[in-house]
Amino acid sequence: MNWVLVSAFLILAILSLRQRRRTREEWRQIGRIIEAIGEGSRPKSFILHGEKALQQIGIGLEKLADQRDRLESQISREGFNLQAILASMVEGVMVVDVDGVIRLVNDSLLALFDLKTTPVNRGALHTLRDAAIEAVLRKALATGEVQFREIEMIASKRHLALSAAPVRDSAGAVLGVAATFHDISRVKQLEEVRRDFVANVSHELRTPLSIFQGYVEMLRENPELPREEISSTLQVLSKHSTRLNALVEDLLSIARLESRQDGLKLAPWDAARFLSSVEEDWRLKFQAQEVRFCIEIAPDLPSICVDHFKLEQVFNNLLENALKYTPAGGSVTLRAAQAPASGELSGTDVEIRVIDTGSGIPAADLPHIFERFYRADKARSRALGGTGLGLSIVKHIVQIHGGSVRAESVVGSGSSFIIRLPGATA
Repeated sequence: MNWVLVSAFLILAILSLRQRRRTREEWRQIGRIIEAIGEGSRPKSFILHGEKALQQIGIGLEKLADQRDRLESQISREGFNLQAILASMVEGVMVVDVDGVIRLVNDSLLALFDLKTTPVNRGALHTLRDAAIEAVLRKALATGEVQFREIEMIASKRHLALSAAPVRDSAGAVLGVAATFHDISRVKQLEEVRRDFVANVSHELRTPLSIFQGYVEMLRENPELPREEISSTLQVLSKHSTRLNALVEDLLSIARLESRQDGLKLAPWDAARFLSSVEEDWRLKFQAQEVRFCIEIAPDLPSICVDHFKLEQVFNNLLENALKYTPAGGSVTLRAAQAPASGELSGTDVEIRVIDTGSGIPAADLPHIFERFYRADKARSRALGGTGLGLSIVKHIVQIHGGSVRAESVVGSGSSFIIRLPGATA
């Protein structure tokens, strides 16, 4: 009897030991599967040998791994889409948390603020060094409302339009702020140009119109004026009406050029014939002021196509300027040659120079002479009848031909206006 009990006990002990070993092995299998899932990899198999309940655990773990894979794939797609959107935006984008720490930026923001390294995980104020931006972000966090403000960057001379929108969770709590920076420097510059243009036009019109009004009132109130005085008055009125007409014509020319209303009528350019025609038109005017006028044309000029009428406007404006500022005994030279190759500039271009021996242009004025209404010598230019738009028209016409124009000058020695026109493409 004792022997039977001992045998039974041994059998039960052996079975219990086997069961514990089997259970430990099953839990080790479950542990390996869970560890693989936790590390982001996928186990070779989810099959667990044993009871039905154990098999159900394997099936559940496989479903959990499938769900994780789907979520990772979705997150990856959304992350790719987000990065693609941010990379394609010209606006700078920055996301900060409730502590003002930067969590996300795009490349445009790095370029906008000239940041050499990523500012992620750094404070917005420390990174951007602008109290006005920090104030906008803080207000958006405090109020939970979208904030708009224009920021002037003194160091970089930029104007930015800042929009700061709160970022909320599903419960509506504010988690941070998404800030968008749009560079409006060009818009501000154009607004300034527009204001200057309106002011300049008003100024240019005011003088002749005031003179007209004054003389007309004088004639109306004094109908019995001597013939000589009436004739003198009419000459003044005629002079200023001519100036007004020239101003209006130049304004219309610029408006048409800027709006591209008049398309270019391109045709091959015969330099010798064209410039000879220009010389014929201007010979008497130069002779009357005792200024020598000569034309120099290099042989074998590259072939170019131009709008002959518009190019004639260019030379008329340049020669008129040269004649105004060149004293008697001086000279004006119109020279055409093949342009030298330089960098990306082709050696098949044509370079045309209008060179005078006049009074010259101060170095401080050279960068501005092609601006509308800019005059290096304002009093003298008005006295000579200039509208202040001639060189601006020259620049527009040359640019719509795909060319460039610049000026070189030494005060007291004269000026040189250099036009470069592109060669005809095959």
